[in-house]
Amino acid sequence: MNAIDITVAALTVAAAVLIATALARRGRPGLILLAAGLLSLLVVLALEINSGWMTALDTSVWNWFEARWSHRGQGDSRGIFAYIGRPVHVAVAGAVSGCLLAFRARSVVPALLVTGTVGAGAAGEQTLKALVGRTPANLRELGSWRLVHDYAHSFPSGHVTGAATLLGTTAVVAVAGRRPAVRAAAAALAVTGVAFVAFLALYVRAHIFTDVVGGMVLGGALVALAAAALGWAQRAGKRRNAPHSPYRG
Repeated sequence: MNAIDITVAALTVAAAVLIATALARRGRPGLILLAAGLLSLLVVLALEINSGWMTALDTSVWNWFEARWSHRGQGDSRGIFAYIGRPVHVAVAGAVSGCLLAFRARSVVPALLVTGTVGAGAAGEQTLKALVGRTPANLRELGSWRLVHDYAHSFPSGHVTGAATLLGTTAVVAVAGRRPAVRAAAAALAVTGVAFVAFLALYVRAHIFTDVVGGMVLGGALVALAAAALGWAQRAGKRRNAPHSPYRG
């Protein structure tokens, strides 16, 4: 085994342990462990981007969509995808959502969390795209030399990352402190929205499968960190407002 294989194996084990431990924990420690596990998994995906198993997975999903693709359907979907995926639209949606949540909570924390998480997602995916590249041999497995240019530096999907950070953080902040059923419903809506964007990205051929998986993993890690930060802020606020708290101003 070379150094990369050893690193991938170690990170895979670390990701599995961290995620399993996070599922058994509650509160901020569990969220931080979950984020660490997802980020470890993201590094594994980046290192393995040209591996045989990832190429085979991308090819299988590509062929599945190829069999169901139509010119008319793709044209309509491409317009929708182009509109919702523009960075300026995601930024505006994040700013508006954050401001509305901040107004409701009478605190700047929601605005900072939503806009900060969306911004961190954009910076993270752009950095990874610059660092991670697919080889021509990897992309020719999909059956077209044109793909060498289109998808050489498309990991992870910015559209999916933006949808995950925007919808996920908005849902976390909006239902904080609500009943478990309400939080579960908000999480389901956020996941459905992200899955819809991921499906469109694949259907219109803006990305290949591992791109959207990378976007989901990166977005999920950042949302977990945002949820941990929100929990810390709420706890700090309660201490400051406690009648006999030494933190009271």
